[in-house]
Amino acid sequence: MTAYRLFCLDHSRKITHAELLEAMDDSEAISLAQAAPFDAVTCEVWDVDHLVTRFEGRNGGAIHGR
Repeated sequence: MTAYRLFCLDHSRKITHAELLEAMDDSEAISLAQAAPFDAVTCEVWDVDHLVTRFEGRNGGAIHGR
């Protein structure tokens, strides 16, 4: 298991929520992050210092990543 970090950001790109996600791989971490019940403009999933993906908040859904 890998500890990924989920960051939820507001319009000013300030972190409104941060959470550790334990996942087997990037795909599982992305799924867990998308299921998180947090309202945010943007969410990011990080593996240490590597951005795995960035996606729109709960009202969005466009995914960008590796």
